Amino acid sequence: MNSVVIYGSRHGNTRKVAEAIAGELGQYGRVQVMSADDAPDYLPVPTDLVVVGGPTEAHRMTEPMTKFFARVPNGGMAGIAAAGFDTRVRWPRILSGSAGAGIVARLRSRGASVIAKEESFFVTGVTPSHVDDPVLEPGELERAAAWAASLAAKLESLQRAVEV
Repeated sequence: MNSVVIYGSRHGNTRKVAEAIAGELGQYGRVQVMSADDAPDYLPVPTDLVVVGGPTEAHRMTEPMTKFFARVPNGGMAGIAAAGFDTRVRWPRILSGSAGAGIVARLRSRGASVIAKEESFFVTGVTPSHVDDPVLEPGELERAAAWAASLAAKLESLQRAVEV
């Protein structure tokens, strides 16, 4: 399996989650990790799975993520399995928003086949009136690795079904 993990990160938390995801996906094949700023308009060939994530700010994706998706043409991810994630505070989603939801919508609009619901990984250090440097909650990197393993298993199952 050839995977690409693309992330946007302001405080380093989303990068850490992306690296945990990539570390797990590396057990299933080749994986490349890159920031949204450095990601190409077209994914390397062959790419079986793309995982894209970014922080949630002001209820949505950050500018680096929106710029990345603006560069990728419609249909530019056709035939590629995909999943999206975000990092955000552990507030009710109606209060925090979710960059992951926007990421998944843009993956679909670029032709990717989304194989899982968006996932959120949680940070602390943010209150409604003040933002300190947020940090990942304990256990989130392990949860990210487990999520990546579930993505790999799902993709392998889908690929076997196509071969039959």
